[in-house]
Amino acid sequence: MLITDPASPDFNSYASAADLQEFAAARGYAIPDDAAERENLLVQAMDYLAGINWRGCRTNSSQPQAWPRSDVKADGVELPDSAIPRQLVQAQCRLAIEAQEIELMPSFDAGGEVVQESISGAVSVSYAPGTSRSAASFPWLSNMLRGLAVSSGQVRLVRG
Repeated sequence: MLITDPASPDFNSYASAADLQEFAAARGYAIPDDAAERENLLVQAMDYLAGINWRGCRTNSSQPQAWPRSDVKADGVELPDSAIPRQLVQAQCRLAIEAQEIELMPSFDAGGEVVQESISGAVSVSYAPGTSRSAASFPWLSNMLRGLAVSSGQVRLVRG
């Protein structure tokens, strides 16, 4: 069961199943009719979001999720300490939709099953479909989370 109340000790999702339905309908994405399946997709998306390096600090050190956060500015505007930004809810929904087709957090096993190799001037390798376990990459995610996440090329400095 999804708990979307940040004040709850069982808080486990930024987006609700209704948020996912609205997001998908507005963009023409298909999602499962079964509520339990939709919730499972949202939990997978939360797992992915948990690995992101966020700006600011947790509002409360004992909160179960990374958000809400304090000291975060998006487009020059300071976000409220108690808010879950709309773009974060939308990013979770989009990741949930992606989770229908791909494993968001595959375990690493050094690549897919090689089905053919040949060397004639250049090396050519073919992999069996669906066997690659490389990490998922979502170029659109950095745009959705602009101002909320620390980009991979940045280093966080803290004064002591």
